[in-house]
Amino acid sequence: MNKAQKRTWFRLLISLATLLIASILIIYFRSRGIDVYDFSTPARIRRYVLLGVLSTIPLFLIAVIEWGWKKIYDERDKSIHKTAALTGLVAAFAVFFSATLIAFLSVGPGGSVEIGSVLGIFQLTAMSFFLAESAAILLRYGSGGNDND
Repeated sequence: MNKAQKRTWFRLLISLATLLIASILIIYFRSRGIDVYDFSTPARIRRYVLLGVLSTIPLFLIAVIEWGWKKIYDERDKSIHKTAALTGLVAAFAVFFSATLIAFLSVGPGGSVEIGSVLGIFQLTAMSFFLAESAAILLRYGSGGNDND
């Protein structure tokens, strides 16, 4: 497994762990009857900040650790990463378009959507970008191999 594959697996695992932690917290809050997107009391604002901090710390972890990794790319690596970025953007656009279309169709032209739904759409779009990009990198490199592949 080469360094790009290791980096991709790391990013993928951190992203999935972040999604799992956020989902568990949302389920916990909802089971207690607490609306996560309700900002009416300071206690609810603190819960939302906790959820946001726990969701963004892994992203900073990814950025800091990737900064320290030495990046040596040849033409094949550049092609793979370019294709992966394009795949991620297409997936993110498809998810964003689908989610906004579903929101529009569910409330109608004169309706309104809660701000929490809009934030959820953006989070879902970002997650779809990371997942599609990681999957494309792993598929293009294939399985196995050694550090020189």
